[in-house]
Amino acid sequence: MTTIEMQLSHVLYRVRDLHAAVEKLRDAGFIVEYGASSQKTYNALIWFEEGVFVEIYSNSGLPNWIKWLMKIVGYRPVLDRINKWEQIKEGWCEWSLETRANHLIEQKAWLKEHNIPFKFHRAERKDIRGQTLKWELLMPHAIDFPFLMSAYVPNPRPQKINHPNGITGVSKLVVGTEKLDIELLQQLLADQTALELIAGKKGLQTIEFVNSSLKIEHILK
Repeated sequence: MTTIEMQLSHVLYRVRDLHAAVEKLRDAGFIVEYGASSQKTYNALIWFEEGVFVEIYSNSGLPNWIKWLMKIVGYRPVLDRINKWEQIKEGWCEWSLETRANHLIEQKAWLKEHNIPFKFHRAERKDIRGQTLKWELLMPHAIDFPFLMSAYVPNPRPQKINHPNGITGVSKLVVGTEKLDIELLQQLLADQTALELIAGKKGLQTIEFVNSSLKIEHILK
């Protein structure tokens, strides 16, 4: 079985009030970084020195006219995925896979070769330090499959980070197998030691931290 080298990337948790969520997470001992300096930012990040990171997300930040345009130019599958996230008012809404490279050339070619429909997008945003981050995205039309992304350029991950609660990383993602293409996942993600698949559920259910019983959903409920 051919494997395209990817790794677990990050997880998205949807909230109604981003600033209130950030305060709760900081009170629980996490260092939380807003995605941008503007008060209009739609996300915040919990970084670890390696492995999966956590994105707290309030909305896509896309105005209605862009969503309308996406329908017109054939990006309906991407819009369907965003709508799936936004149907979840509070809770885990997505997970993703990532390359170590700053491109998705091999993954793009592999998906085409295997007739797996997707949309490709080059993305960028300015972070809270004002530096422009760039990355690539592959959004499979099957919205219950994780999206794929390249590494950020430049790499925004802190080299050293010490959360006051002592948590050093994410140890496990728990994901439901309903409507998930298991064979495709096996071909894209060789190392699944940090992934627990459970039957009878759909999508990301929860995450577990290294040597900690803290749960994001318990902090934010």
